[in-house]
Amino acid sequence: MNFGSNLNKSLLVVGGAGLATVFGVVAGCSKKVSPKGDPIGMGQLLVPIKASAPAGLAAGSQAAGLTETYELAAGKELEEVKTRFFSPGPTDFMYRLKKVDERLAELDTRHKSGARKCVTEAPKEWALSELPDSSNTLTGSASFWFSCKEDMAQTGGGTLTVLFGRKDGFSYLAEVQKAGDDTIPTMVTLGKVDDTSTKAEVWQITLPKPSITDTAKQHSSWMYILGDKTNANFEMAVGGTGRLNDAQSYEEPFSGVGCGVRLKANASLVYGTGRFHDAGTNGGNDATAQECGDAEVTVCASATDLTAKSSSDCSAITTFSSSVPKLTYAQLKGTAPYKGYVKAKAILDMTGLPTLTSFTEELPKVEEKK
Repeated sequence: MNFGSNLNKSLLVVGGAGLATVFGVVAGCSKKVSPKGDPIGMGQLLVPIKASAPAGLAAGSQAAGLTETYELAAGKELEEVKTRFFSPGPTDFMYRLKKVDERLAELDTRHKSGARKCVTEAPKEWALSELPDSSNTLTGSASFWFSCKEDMAQTGGGTLTVLFGRKDGFSYLAEVQKAGDDTIPTMVTLGKVDDTSTKAEVWQITLPKPSITDTAKQHSSWMYILGDKTNANFEMAVGGTGRLNDAQSYEEPFSGVGCGVRLKANASLVYGTGRFHDAGTNGGNDATAQECGDAEVTVCASATDLTAKSSSDCSAITTFSSSVPKLTYAQLKGTAPYKGYVKAKAILDMTGLPTLTSFTEELPKVEEKK
């Protein structure tokens, strides 16, 4: 009997099993984990807008909510703008920009806990054309660059789509909210801001409730805001085709300043021009007023408390940037289906948006470093 040979075989068997066990333990200790993402580095829309907005408007109004006023007392035009757009309510654009920034911060936190594939991808252009413009001809254009898309469910069966991306030192953001019922607004927010949160421009577009299917009642409300905190330059345009008719009848969405208004302000003065209310004489019941036929008004006021100034005081700030549209009633309406609504609906439906990677898709897992 060859004891040496059998002993060697036994050792090989035991040794082989032992080595396999050892290597099995080592392999079991190594695992794959999601890589951590670096901060996305998106700029914040609200920062330059809030910093450049005139204090007399941004301070907000003590009004409890929107008031259905048909006639504005002379010198109260800016107070109406303050009540409509700088106070709590559905047209408070600063609150909405704050929520957009907060949502992007949440996505940034998720990316840092598990890196998302779309953040590493090159942004794709969403080119918009036939936008309202300063020449009143619907020939404006704008490009937004996105790499990520996040879809969320909303109350009443609605959806919220968040888009974002960065290119050449600018951050691009969008929120597209489609209401499933009449409990939440149907609207779009589009923004561009430099990565240092110094200068921003924003489009905010509101469409009618889903229950409004008659094309003759499908209106739109538009707002454009430009803010540059380096020189305290603030510009704003607002308009739409929905408006107040009388105390029992109105057409949504209405802004309260729907016939086309533009504002420009610096640290000391606010200049405004346009038709500052939706309805004209006789509660808006005469045909001319219902077509926003009242004369344009020009106002000049202190940026700190909105006290009236002479028109000559504002002479240095009466020229608007080329990107600021006029948003007049004539430009946005036409015959049904109305021009402003058709363009707004195309943007709401994200027509022409390139295919983007979902933010939910993470980068492949990697070996955990010991």
